[in-house]
Amino acid sequence: MNKYAFTALGFVSGIVSGITIFALVAFTSTPPAPPTGGPISAISAATANQYFNNYISGATTYNNVLKGFTLDKSNLDAMNNIFQQNSALAGFRIYFGKDNNSNNVAIVVGVTTSGTDAVNNSIYSFSTQNTNACPPVCDNTSSITKN
Repeated sequence: MNKYAFTALGFVSGIVSGITIFALVAFTSTPPAPPTGGPISAISAATANQYFNNYISGATTYNNVLKGFTLDKSNLDAMNNIFQQNSALAGFRIYFGKDNNSNNVAIVVGVTTSGTDAVNNSIYSFSTQNTNACPPVCDNTSSITKN
C-alpha cells in the first residue's frame, strides 16, 4: 500500500467512526422533559365556584381592549385530560380564581357545542403565575403587538 492510500483509509475510517459515535450519543439519549406549569388538580364545580367568587370579590377592572391571553403548559395538560374524557367537547374555558389561601389559580372546564360549561366532566385548577389576560400581562416588545 502506498502512503496516500494508507492516509486516505485512515481519514475515511476516522470520519465513519466520528459519525457512528455522534449517532450513538445523539439518538440514544432521552431528551429532557419540557418544563411544566405546575401540577393540576381535579376539583368540583362547587370548589371552582368558590375559587371564582374569591377572585371576583377583589378583581381589578380594566378599561382596555383585550389583546390576548397567556397560557402555560398546565392549561394544556388540563385540557388534554378533559378532552380524553369527552372528545365531543367544542372547546375549553379558563376562569381566573383564588384558592382559599388567596393564591391565583386557573380553572379549566370543557365547553359543550351549545357553549355551556361541561361541569359534569372533570374541572381542573392549578396555581399559576403565567395564565393571564393581556393587558396587564403583555409582551410589549413583541413584533406581533407593535402598531
